[in-house]
This record gives sequence, C-alpha cells and structure tokens, in this order.
Amino acid sequence: MEPIEELAGALRERLIERARAGEALEEGVPEQVRALVEREAAPLDDSERAALCERVILLATGLGPLEPLLADPSVDEVMVNGPGAVFVERRGRLERTDVSFGSGADLMHTVERILAPLGRRVDEASPLCDARLSDGSRVNVVIPPLSLTGPCLTIRRFRRAGFSLRDLVGNATLTAEGADLLALAVAARASILVSGGTGSGKTTTLNALSGAIPGDERIVTIEDAAELKLRQRHVVRLEARPPNLEGRGEVTIRQLVRNALRMRPDRIIVGEVRGG
Repeated sequence: MEPIEELAGALRERLIERARAGEALEEGVPEQVRALVEREAAPLDDSERAALCERVILLATGLGPLEPLLADPSVDEVMVNGPGAVFVERRGRLERTDVSFGSGADLMHTVERILAPLGRRVDEASPLCDARLSDGSRVNVVIPPLSLTGPCLTIRRFRRAGFSLRDLVGNATLTAEGADLLALAVAARASILVSGGTGSGKTTTLNALSGAIPGDERIVTIEDAAELKLRQRHVVRLEARPPNLEGRGEVTIRQLVRNALRMRPDRIIVGEVRGG
C-alpha cells in the first residue's frame, strides 16, 4: 500500500493547489481524481486504483475525522489540540471525544483543506491564522513552532438563529427585570460595553441587545470576524482584514470605526475589542 500513500499525498497537494487557485473542486473531484490516477498510477491494479481514488477524494473534499462532529447540530465548537486530542463544546460544556487523527501530517492535511479555498495558508513563516468559512464559522489555526502539542485547530460554529433578550430570560441567563432594563438602555441610545471571559456569551448577549434597536435606524456593525446576526433590515456589515502573505493590505477595526462615522450611522456596533 506504500505506493498508494505516496500517490495520495501527491494528488492531494495538486488538488489543494487547485483549490487555492479558486476552482470549485467538489463538483468535479471524482472525475479529476480518476483521470489523475489513470495517468499517474498506471502500474497499480484495479483494487489499488479504487482505494487510491477513495482516499484522495476523502482528503480533497472532506474534513476526515471532524466530519461527524461538524454535522452534529449540538456541537458549538470543535477544538483540536494536536492529532490525538479532539474536544467539543456542547451547551457550554467541554467534552473530550474519541476522535483522533492518525498523525500530525493527517491533521495538517485537514487544515490545508479548510484554508486552501479561502486563499489562506499556514507555514513556519506564518504559523497562525484566523479565517471565516463560507457558512460564517470561525477558524483559528496555530502550528509548530508556536504550538508545542502539534497543529491546533479551533472551529467555532456559526448559529444562524440568534437569541433574543426573552430567550435569555427563558434559559435563566437574565432576569425579566434585567432584560427590561437593558432594552430600555438600548432604546435610550446608552453606550453599552459587554465584557466577559472566553466563551462566556458576549456575542450572544450583544446579539440579543441588538434586537432592541428600532427597525427604522441605520446600523453599522464592525467585527474582526463576522458573527453578529441582526434582524433589522438597514444593516451594513463591515469586517476587518488581516495582512496578506506579503504583510500588506491590512484593514483594522480602528480604521473601520473611523470610516463608519462617515456612513451616517444611527448605531455603531463593534463586535470585539482586543489589544487595547
């Protein structure tokens, strides 16, 4: 099976390069893989070719061991601490799963599969990366030498339906009196700062507060990675941009706030303030 492993790696890299070039691989991957196998794996017999095709298709179009976790609607966050330790968050509780990767290289293949269609990559020169998937989920990657446990991958799932203040009352996050007070503060245009630890529900609370903004106001949201889900019709969403591989093109939250002041906003919502 060693020739299959070698060819799978070579074909996978070729498909990742195509993804970086912006090609939509999912639609034609089986045909592409079969054509590549016919051309480059002629010495293999039919069963070996079939095994090679199946392996490369999984590597090229799927996320390997993470697929069932990301398909589970109860999972809010997936945390991979190296190839042998995969955790999830469900309803605010962390759980270790029985999922694992065969090696650090297998985990890096999954990382590359996630980042390549986004035009992003990680390597020794740029060993960390923040990105947003097409469904709005946030991805963070840290690799050696910064990570001493091997490649680390964190995926924060995007929830399309946000919570309202009444929802927070219903699940005992807020009292009814507290929700009424916050709604009055929003209606009165008070400046509000939502503060808390990682995973404490800051974005959830900010989303709920935004529901008290009148529907006839112009709202500009500014985020490091888009997560807010406002229900109002007149919303302009701005997202900061990191520098490219050459260190150019960065647009910071500070720059976006200055620009938003020229956009005639009734409200400016800054999703996250860090490094201040």
